[in-house]
Amino acid sequence: MAEILRHPRPGFTWDWWAVDAEGFLVQFSHGPAPVPLLAHLDRVDAAAAWAEENHPMWFGDDPLPPLHAFDCGGESPTYTRRGVPDSPLRLSDAPAAIADVAALVHLKRAVGDAWTIRLDEGWV
Repeated sequence: MAEILRHPRPGFTWDWWAVDAEGFLVQFSHGPAPVPLLAHLDRVDAAAAWAEENHPMWFGDDPLPPLHAFDCGGESPTYTRRGVPDSPLRLSDAPAAIADVAALVHLKRAVGDAWTIRLDEGWV
């Protein structure tokens, strides 16, 4: 079982990226993250700020980004998919600010059509 980390800064939640077993970019928002990201806290938070600021340029007007995106509704390490992209983004096609952070976490499985990911059940 992977150890899961709450964001250490009061009032902050994790927004982080990973790469799944098939090389696709996966975004996780508002929940816990794998412990190894703590060593890269500034990079992860900077990438999240970059993504928020550059969202329109990065994704255009599409409300559903072309990547596997999951949200967490609470303290548990359970994430629910926001939607299934028609053509998911590969890590190699991601902007550098995001790709550098996503490369820090490799999921042990491919996301595929999964609608729920529980990090403590062997995803990381």
